[in-house]
Amino acid sequence: MKKAFAYHQPSPGGIESIQKIREAYSNLLDVIEAECPVSRERSVAITELETSAMWATKAIVMNDDESVVST
Repeated sequence: MKKAFAYHQPSPGGIESIQKIREAYSNLLDVIEAECPVSRERSVAITELETSAMWATKAIVMNDDESVVST
């Protein structure tokens, strides 16, 4: 299986980094929900935020030499 499609179990340091990323994205979501009126644009902003969070998490596990790749 190609590395890009395999499951990557994060290392302990990776888990800490992922948690920091999730907290930061969660805080930004709170701001968007508080400041942006309910609209298509707000929905797109939230969707793109979710997409960005996914890529940030993937960046951590894909580049963590201590993560465990399962095939």
